[in-house]
Amino acid sequence: MSIWLERLSLGWRPYALIAFLLCACALPGLISLQPLDRDESRFAQATTQMFESGDFVRISFQDEPRNKKPVGIHWLQAGSVALTGGPEARTIQIFRIPSLLGALLCAFSVFQIGALLKDRKTGLVAALAIATGLLLSTEAGIAKTDACLAGFIALAYLGLANARHGKASPAAWCFWIGLSGAILIKGPIGPLLLILSIAMLLVLERQWHWLKPLLHWPSMLLAAAIVLPWYIAIWQATNGQFFFDAVGQDLAPKLSGQSENKSVPPGAHLLLSPVIFWPGSILIPLALWTAWRDRKEAHVRFLLAWLVPGWLMFEAAPAKLAHYTLPVHGALLLLGAIGLFSGGWQKAWLRWTSVGILGFGTLIMTALPLVLANDVAEGAQNQAAQASIAIGLAGIVALVLVIRQSRWAAATLVSTAIIASLAFKGLFVPSIPQLDLSQRVSTALLQEGLHPRLSKGQPGPLIGAGYQEPSLIFLTRSDSALSSVTAAVAAAKPGVGLVVNTAPEFEEPLIDGLKQKGLGVIWRGAPIAGLNYSKGDDVTLKIGEIVARPADTQASGPQR
Repeated sequence: MSIWLERLSLGWRPYALIAFLLCACALPGLISLQPLDRDESRFAQATTQMFESGDFVRISFQDEPRNKKPVGIHWLQAGSVALTGGPEARTIQIFRIPSLLGALLCAFSVFQIGALLKDRKTGLVAALAIATGLLLSTEAGIAKTDACLAGFIALAYLGLANARHGKASPAAWCFWIGLSGAILIKGPIGPLLLILSIAMLLVLERQWHWLKPLLHWPSMLLAAAIVLPWYIAIWQATNGQFFFDAVGQDLAPKLSGQSENKSVPPGAHLLLSPVIFWPGSILIPLALWTAWRDRKEAHVRFLLAWLVPGWLMFEAAPAKLAHYTLPVHGALLLLGAIGLFSGGWQKAWLRWTSVGILGFGTLIMTALPLVLANDVAEGAQNQAAQASIAIGLAGIVALVLVIRQSRWAAATLVSTAIIASLAFKGLFVPSIPQLDLSQRVSTALLQEGLHPRLSKGQPGPLIGAGYQEPSLIFLTRSDSALSSVTAAVAAAKPGVGLVVNTAPEFEEPLIDGLKQKGLGVIWRGAPIAGLNYSKGDDVTLKIGEIVARPADTQASGPQR
């Protein structure tokens, strides 16, 4: 296997292999999954509204300013959309392309760092582990910030690694472009991670001369040119309100435990690691062993400075989501790859610990389709069983080959990741109608001639109450009035489409409000049942057409 790795590590081959395997794991979800609630559809909708308004500085979701994250991801999405014909079709796959490119940048940078610190085969193993790992390959198919952030931060760490080796030009350009990209994507997270890493190295080594290559004025000026224009423009456009909201309504609540994500005790990210790194989680014990054994080695110190402060910061923060630690995953996997090639796998206790963690992750991944079907789609048990069998069999074969130390073990692990991605993200999840509620509503509106954007004559803004997920707004029209009964009644006029939750607190007040306005409803098609998974609620939606209501008729016409 070592000979094959040596050959695959030469020239252009590692880049082609990394790109191919990342795409094999990411594209099934990127292509097949409907627009996801809530973050993905919020980002995509905000980007769409930039085209509609011609304002590429301010970020809005419908009429509300979205003063949370900087503009970077929206500009990247806008570039992707513009190059493919514009936002009119609202094809979510186009908005996901920057995330795929960000994930590629992350994996390529991990490979380069490994080649610089140790050798090319070490970098290749770590890059393949992160590229085929569950978390990065999933984020690569979702139109939000995390894959791009991981890519730019990894590029900045590649700059630091070059600086420690005295390579001034690549060090400065990689560091400052990566840092400026991270700032424009997600504000302070990238700079904070890099500052913590540099501070840890300065404390441990008491040397700072290796930072001199970063004092490169052309690359620093480029970074300033990337970051400052938008930050100045958004300050002027919002009179500074963007910054107050971003800190006060987004960052501060997460740090204080008051955000919409519940506070979680420290250690949650560690407990999730066998799954989010899977199948690369086999490298976790090797990484810990390497970190302790070689902690005084310069290349290991660098990786520890990348990994430890950031991981502890994310563990200490009350709000925790699985993707938060993604920017430091490359360091852990590089430590694991170093351990793999420095005798760790020959130690029985370490090998069996690695097998145990891989087996645990495989068990969770195998059970995941069955658990999801049981929770949200009882009619999907057959499809869930098929997905679980495919993942389980591939995982068992990989485990057996790993235990036997077969030369095909690594290839089988990669194949298992591809099979799991195809079975779960590519086939099973898209087949569950309960999770595809917004797309089904959009399709029904089009069939009934009531789609506010795609139907002939564009009948007007969609109105409704009881279901206001961003995915439905993205699929229909930016001025859809779905936020409340009051807003729906205010926007109602004859000929427009209506989507209402059949729960009494939504349907009855809406009908009464329309009646008072002299309007009625003709119901169209059959009710649509599904899951509002953002809230965890089962919902049933009805579609109708608003009509003028003669004084002596009922508030709602016959169902057709």
